Parts: sequence; C-alpha cells; structure tokens
Amino acid sequence: MKNFNLSQVNVLIVEHQMFTRQLMRDVLHALGIVNVTASYADDLFDATDLDFSPDMIFTDWSPSMDGVDLIKSIRRNQANLDRFVPVVVVSAYTDLEHVCQARDAGMTEYLARPVSGEMIYRRICALVEHPRNFIETKMFFGPDRRRRGPCIRRIPAPITIVFSPAPGTRLPG
Repeated sequence: MKNFNLSQVNVLIVEHQMFTRQLMRDVLHALGIVNVTASYADDLFDATDLDFSPDMIFTDWSPSMDGVDLIKSIRRNQANLDRFVPVVVVSAYTDLEHVCQARDAGMTEYLARPVSGEMIYRRICALVEHPRNFIETKMFFGPDRRRRGPCIRRIPAPITIVFSPAPGTRLPG
C-alpha cells in the first residue's frame, strides 16, 4: 500500500450519528487529512455551511440516513456540490441488493461497517490510484459502474464518457 500525502485533500463526512462523525473525523486527521467537515445531509443544500469544496465524500446509509438519496441529489446537480466528486458509501447494508442500489445511484466506492482506519485509507488509495470515468446516459450519471463481479449490467448505447482523469492524477482541490 502506497503512502500518500493527504494534507491537501478536502473531505466531507455525511453521517447522522455525532459519535461516528467524530470518529471518522479523527481517523481522517490521523491519516493526515487536515480539511475535514462533518455534516448531516439536510445541511448540504446550503452552500454557505461548507468552508471548502470536497475532493471526496464519505456518506452514511442507514435507516435514519439515506445516503442513496444524497448521492442522487449530488449526481443530478441538486446539491451545492460538484457532481463529479467521488462518494464512498459507509454502511452496514452489505447484501448484494443494497450494494447494487448504491452503485446504480452513482456511488464511487462502498465501505462495509464496521470500518477501520486501514479500510478507510484503502478506499482513499483506490480513489487516487484508480479514478473512474463518469458516464452520462438518459437514466444515469455517475462513475462508470462496469466492473467485474456479480453486479455488472450493460449500459445501453449511446453513452458519453464525461470525465477521464489521467492515471495518477491528484484529486482536484
């Protein structure tokens, strides 16, 4: 695993439980990320609350916090956030149906609870080392969801690749 300097990365945590927000913030600070904002989803529609534009978002998905609706709002450009921002879903929902539902909403990565600092760092490394193209069709906008595995589905033509960063490109910010 590579050792990235994450001091210039801006992260937004969207989590309904205050304890978990603080725990995630502490882990990200320990990984060297200085700019971390923790929020509840309802606050994201007011851009005045954010001190920076996030380079990545970690969002909860639980009975009291619907991270999938948040992802849809971001990808549809209904939130005051960059619709290309990588979104990592952090959830105890680990069954194939939930993972595919999050993927189809436009998530970038999925992180199953319980999480560790190493798991969070690995997801961040995946975002940096393997940036995803974005696809836009009439029914979907988000990271290219075609991966090997049981969730694969064919996207009907025509598709447009909207964003294709060069390998090893640093996240914007």
